[in-house]
Amino acid sequence: MPDLPDSYRAAMRGLASSVCLVTAQTPAGPRGLTATAVMSLSTDPPTIAVAVNRAASLNPDLAEGGPLSIQLLAEDQADLAKAFAGGLPPHERFTVGWWSCDAWGSPMLEDASAAISCVVDRRVEVATHSLLIARVLGVRTASHARPLLYAHGQFTGLPALSSAA
Repeated sequence: MPDLPDSYRAAMRGLASSVCLVTAQTPAGPRGLTATAVMSLSTDPPTIAVAVNRAASLNPDLAEGGPLSIQLLAEDQADLAKAFAGGLPPHERFTVGWWSCDAWGSPMLEDASAAISCVVDRRVEVATHSLLIARVLGVRTASHARPLLYAHGQFTGLPALSSAA
């Protein structure tokens, strides 16, 4: 019988996920990472959750009560996803894309499909990851572009959807 962690990892590679950037202002300057474990928890009040690897350089700066921003990427933004996934050192990642700051000081990608400004309400340590439960403070939508997805170790987009009646 195959090793359970390896089998589980192989199965989860087939779970297609939207690609997001998680960003925050830190004492070392703006920092961010690529995340696919992001989910809406509630719309009343608006609440979102993101899982961040505990080994990620940004993780220690994502404290309860601290602001962060989540950028939903469009299918033509794989270059950003790669840069923030380790393709560039942390201090160079914000040289890719057009960035500003939201009202709470977190870096915000101007041409993201959506940018969600949040404050971390709760942090739960689970195995190799920190689960951040964040209250949404503001949302800016920029486009209705098709989302960037990640599955089987590759970035991809959605196939064209038909408008069947």
